[in-house]
Amino acid sequence: MLKKILSLCVFGAALSFAEMADPSLYTSGAAEPATPMMNINFVENDEPMFAVSIHPIDMIYDAIYTVPSVRLSIEGNINSNMSLMTRPTVMWGEFTRGSSRNRIRRDIDVLLFGISEGLRFYFSKGHRGWFMAGHFLYDRINLDYDFKYHPEENTSFKGNGFGFAFYGGHKHRSGHFTSSFEIGLSYTRYSIKQSARDDLDRVSEVNAELDVNYSIGYAF
Repeated sequence: MLKKILSLCVFGAALSFAEMADPSLYTSGAAEPATPMMNINFVENDEPMFAVSIHPIDMIYDAIYTVPSVRLSIEGNINSNMSLMTRPTVMWGEFTRGSSRNRIRRDIDVLLFGISEGLRFYFSKGHRGWFMAGHFLYDRINLDYDFKYHPEENTSFKGNGFGFAFYGGHKHRSGHFTSSFEIGLSYTRYSIKQSARDDLDRVSEVNAELDVNYSIGYAF
């Protein structure tokens, strides 16, 4: 929940309006025609082909409270209103559950590879402004348990997660710089033993979750 609150705070800034450049005027000494002349050979189009972004709030939160992660968004444009969204995620590291005092401490090594594939639709052209999106989710996770006081119980769990998510949000683009905020609902179901589900919930979204994302990046 803290991660969601941090994302909401970052988005608490005024939205910028697009700047418009003044058209160039040309004179030739001849009488001004009734209809203004236009240069039909110049068509301005600043739409990027794709953009790469990181999710800084999620990555900072993961590093502090769970395990380090790399979370990216790769956006490839399909047309002026739609793009293909690919989101790879890697998480790795170790965290501890239980305590030494009651001799049930266990150290858990985590390795997670995730991919989210979806379509984003913008309500205005140019891949900026308000949008809605739908995603398909897949995670592959490995949990290695090291029981400090009962090494004979050391074990490993592997599992797959499948799910979907729906978002609404806003994207700002100024030149090549982009920032995006979205909020939505996701649902992920894992095929993993019940005894590992509480630990899995610490590093990944399980079942239905409120999902808030903020990303910054560069468009090409």
